Amino acid sequence: MTNLYFEDAEIGTSCAAGAYLVTKNEIIQFAKQYDPVPRHIDEEAAARSVFGGMTASSAHTFSISILLTTGFSHDSISLQQWAGMS
Repeated sequence: MTNLYFEDAEIGTSCAAGAYLVTKNEIIQFAKQYDPVPRHIDEEAAARSVFGGMTASSAHTFSISILLTTGFSHDSISLQQWAGMS
């Protein structure tokens, strides 16, 4: 992937970042530590939310997107290590 600065991107620019499987346990672990909202950590509360089920925190999904777009392998480094939170 070529380094692209924000100001160099044109409207409509896109890139493929690859796949990342987010597990329920990862959602819960991340949320308990950084965003302990019931819909992220409690399946019953999540079922009553507007989403109708458990969702990952926006901080969590943003971390994953940064991880994927910077070229790090999620097999060799955890999100918390990458973000300096370990």
